[in-house]
Amino acid sequence: MEGMEKQKGLSLFDHINHIAKCQDPDYYNSLTDLDKKTFNHFMILRGLSMNPKNLDDISFLYRYFDSIPSPQFYKLLISIIPAEHPSVRHPWIKARKKSSYTDELVQLVSQKFESSHKEAIEYINLFNNTAGGKKELHDICRGFGKTDKEIEKILSEDE
Repeated sequence: MEGMEKQKGLSLFDHINHIAKCQDPDYYNSLTDLDKKTFNHFMILRGLSMNPKNLDDISFLYRYFDSIPSPQFYKLLISIIPAEHPSVRHPWIKARKKSSYTDELVQLVSQKFESSHKEAIEYINLFNNTAGGKKELHDICRGFGKTDKEIEKILSEDE
């Protein structure tokens, strides 16, 4: 059963907790390829922004999150985010509504981030909170070869 746990890899929240609490400078370089797939810059910034003390720094980084390579992005984050006491928890705010997303959208996001159905819905909820996030959903669909017409249909049913 231990082998199965390793196949699952680290989650987005594992990365966020590490950045906010542990801050090992060699962390990113020690990640497996599977773990690196869940190291999503946008989602990590969203998670770190749950701490009000980080908002100014995070809002600045939103402008550049997609242009900084992951190893440097991680080192930048641990240099500007103060380490918290391990018992400090900032709640992840979930959407109030039940999922009304198309199965196809949930499936595409799940495949993109190699996540569960439930995690994919959480990602979509977060993406839908900003214009940049909605563009990211569009780009995810396009990355799976969907046409603009197909993307419009996939995304229109999630409103």
